Amino acid sequence: MELKDVLADWQDYDVAAFRLGVFLGVFPPDQKFSGVKRMFWTDGYPLGDMLVDFLDRMAQAGVLLKDEDDDRYRWNPEPLDLS
Repeated sequence: MELKDVLADWQDYDVAAFRLGVFLGVFPPDQKFSGVKRMFWTDGYPLGDMLVDFLDRMAQAGVLLKDEDDDRYRWNPEPLDLS
């Protein structure tokens, strides 16, 4: 499954970061979110911070959309203009 499929619908920041981590191979495919959620909920946890930062950078680049009010992400369905 591609990341655009995994993030097709709005996901809270922690779930989106976890899904990105699974996609990148940071977490095994059978890893449950409940087993690692503390790394996204604890300020200063390096791996959690890195994955959320990557989501923010993807949103800045236009790959993802970010809902600032609810702190959630989804794949941008509009194709990027790479010209």
